[in-house]
Amino acid sequence: MADIFDQASDYEAKDREAAISAAAGRATWSGPSPDIIDGVPCCAECGEPLPEARLKALPGVGLCVDCAE
Repeated sequence: MADIFDQASDYEAKDREAAISAAAGRATWSGPSPDIIDGVPCCAECGEPLPEARLKALPGVGLCVDCAE
């Protein structure tokens, strides 16, 4: 049987995961749209392909990390 501290820890972990998921769902890109070159989303400034992880983190992102800075 879990004591009150275990229950509090479980509640806190679930609350943290929910907050992270909610924040990730709100992440949006308000800059330029990516250029599509041969079906591949590319940076609107330098033309380099955008990494899949970046596209997943910021749907619709149009700039690579270097050009966005």
